[in-house]
Amino acid sequence: MFILSGADEASKKFAESLAKSLGEEINVLIEKKFPDGEQYVRLPKVPEHHEPVILVQTFAPPQDNAVVKTIFAIDALKEKGIEDISLVVPYLAYSRQDKEFLPNEAVSIRALLRVLKSMGLTRLFTIEIHKKDSLRYFGESAYSISPYEYMVKNIKLNNNNVVILAPDVGALDRAKRLASAMGTEFDYLVKRRDRVTGKITIEPKNIDVKDKDVIIVDDIISTGGTVAEASKLLLSQGASSIRVIVAHALMVGNALEKLKKSHISKIYACNTLPKIDDPLIEYIDVAPLVAEEIKRWIS
Repeated sequence: MFILSGADEASKKFAESLAKSLGEEINVLIEKKFPDGEQYVRLPKVPEHHEPVILVQTFAPPQDNAVVKTIFAIDALKEKGIEDISLVVPYLAYSRQDKEFLPNEAVSIRALLRVLKSMGLTRLFTIEIHKKDSLRYFGESAYSISPYEYMVKNIKLNNNNVVILAPDVGALDRAKRLASAMGTEFDYLVKRRDRVTGKITIEPKNIDVKDKDVIIVDDIISTGGTVAEASKLLLSQGASSIRVIVAHALMVGNALEKLKKSHISKIYACNTLPKIDDPLIEYIDVAPLVAEEIKRWIS
């Protein structure tokens, strides 16, 4: 098995852990950017034709650069006669535009997965895509790996007096999976607007959070607005503490500052994106989890 990684730090660190779990060595793409901004990619060496190749590249911002470099790397491998290529994308960008929200919109995840499939990839592995159904645009050999149960085992959280909340009904399945692993209650948050005052409130649909330790679970924290607002309102409703378990901590703009002001105790995130050096965020290495999935499909 030939492990090949993008040269950015997040991809390399993930690939190093993945390679260690698989008992392999890591090979890093040679990359540079021309003065006009165009990307350059070169294979560090050519794998043996019979070797399955695992290419690791997270689609962290700037996402377009990561996507283009991945396409170049796959093309270089195909030109050398490599047939079995699996792409590991810890964070799969563009997955939130998974349908036409407005008429005639481009569906970005559909376009991206169709392009990747057309490159001749054998398999695609990712961590917690926004909507698992989107993988149909790639085909049967695409796998979204849920990290939450694995994260909980590594965090070793106290289960007493805990309630798991999804930020909306669309994320309820995530809360259900996590609650099942922890043996706790779960619910989802409902946003309501007062028709007279216009004031917005967020509250659990069925569960009273008073004196409860709340864990909010979701796939992505981007700007942090939803989670921050939910934290403040839940604390005002008597919650003892708020923690967050999230697959991908994008933390765009002033998201970190916003979340700190909302009095969240801790954010647990997968190592799918570049790490932010702040005590509020604790990263869980999920590369061993991906390695176990790879072993199921590649001998």
